[in-house]
Amino acid sequence: MNENNVKKSKEKKITEKIWEIDLKDKRAGTWWWWFWVFFIENKNNKGLPQQLMILWSTKNEKEINCNDRLLKINTEINVHKNKSFFDGTAAAWFFDGKKMHENFILEQGEITLTKKPASLISNSKNKTSFYEEKDKFIVKINKEDNKFVFNLKLEDNNKFVAPIIKKSSYFRGAFGHEVLRIPRLSFTGAIKNKEKKQNINGTAYFQKVIVNAPVSPWYWGIFHFNKGSILSYFNPHIGTAVLKDNLTKKLLSKGNISVKQTAYFFDKKTMKRYDFEKIKIKKETNKQNQPVFKVSAENKDFKLLFTVDCYADAFWKFEKKFLGLIRMRLKYNEYPAKIIQFSLQDKQGNQLVTIKDLGIGIGNAEHSWGALI
Repeated sequence: MNENNVKKSKEKKITEKIWEIDLKDKRAGTWWWWFWVFFIENKNNKGLPQQLMILWSTKNEKEINCNDRLLKINTEINVHKNKSFFDGTAAAWFFDGKKMHENFILEQGEITLTKKPASLISNSKNKTSFYEEKDKFIVKINKEDNKFVFNLKLEDNNKFVAPIIKKSSYFRGAFGHEVLRIPRLSFTGAIKNKEKKQNINGTAYFQKVIVNAPVSPWYWGIFHFNKGSILSYFNPHIGTAVLKDNLTKKLLSKGNISVKQTAYFFDKKTMKRYDFEKIKIKKETNKQNQPVFKVSAENKDFKLLFTVDCYADAFWKFEKKFLGLIRMRLKYNEYPAKIIQFSLQDKQGNQLVTIKDLGIGIGNAEHSWGALI
């Protein structure tokens, strides 16, 4: 078997896990979700693309409140040799280039996972699905009279955009999470209704996440540059941010301890990936009253500086009772955003990569506070 075939075989084994749900992961409060975010090229303003996020989720919790909607969940998961089905929720927001449509979809239904043919289908009111066919992914979203179709494929044959799966554990293995991600895909497709059809193209990010841990605050971001590079960061933390909307209405920036600090930058031009495990994030506000995140990251050889400028936001609020008594709240925003400053330097201060080398950088940033236990 040649090297290319070995690579494809490895990728196939990873993507096969998208269509599985393992009861070994099922503990009290376990959360599964399948998440897509699409960066849709705006031909009239390339620096302000449309964006759409959709996820399908289930949680081993009898009930949870999401955006003031009480979701009562049948926690039984039926797993068979080729098919699994369970009670779940489909949720989506859509930024149309001018306006953010929050709760674009937020509804319960039965979710069916099938290994062959590989698919996820929700039978909720607005039918949604995605499936794999001949090394490509197809996502279909129906919202009343609007139909979205995304035809996705890996952009090229390099390991930095290939599917990857990672597991993390905390507190001596008592808690952890598993993330299967595809960092970057390209797509073509259409948004159509009775009046018109809009042909679309752009890039997308996918992840399947399994969380077996209390959900604490985090910063996260994923960004695609139009010349092919990728930037991402993740900073879950505990401390005073847990208290907001639980014991205090204020978001306290001091007194937080990072559970994890990671960032990476893949430079398409040099085909090199830079990884960082020491990051700092400072939050400010722009003229649109949206957040600006100034991020710095370091490793022993390089320093990374970039600024995330948000131009819209979608808000999520979760509430549940811990032990049936204590009401816990988790709130977070997802921000369509762009990179307005970028600098990769060596430790001598020499500029290696700037925003001019990368082109327009578009993506999504998250910031949360509170906690769910």
